[in-house]
Amino acid sequence: MRYAFLIYADQSAWAGMSQQEATEARVREMPKWEALFGELARVDPKVDGTELDEATGAKTLSVRNGQTLITDGPFAETKELIGGIFVIDCPNLDVAIELAAKIPTAEHGSIEVRPIVER
Repeated sequence: MRYAFLIYADQSAWAGMSQQEATEARVREMPKWEALFGELARVDPKVDGTELDEATGAKTLSVRNGQTLITDGPFAETKELIGGIFVIDCPNLDVAIELAAKIPTAEHGSIEVRPIVER
């Protein structure tokens, strides 16, 4: 079964960092992410994932009565915003949860594990 891992975190900490601080933080975190990528690839060699750009560049739209309404940024009433996503084929939900717990962001954000509808 395929699952989506939606990675949520408070992105405001990054906004307060200088370019150098952000670069140093990424250098410190990358070994954790590289280990995760290896673990995910062992379960599903076709695993796919991507990091999303800052939420400040997002647009949210809705269509009401034929009118398209567009607002800046995500529609969120929380500081935790989606920052990335993985799509992975796992044998079962237990394995999916075990893998999601290894995502470094789980230490300060949250990971939503959601089955993908196969039709």
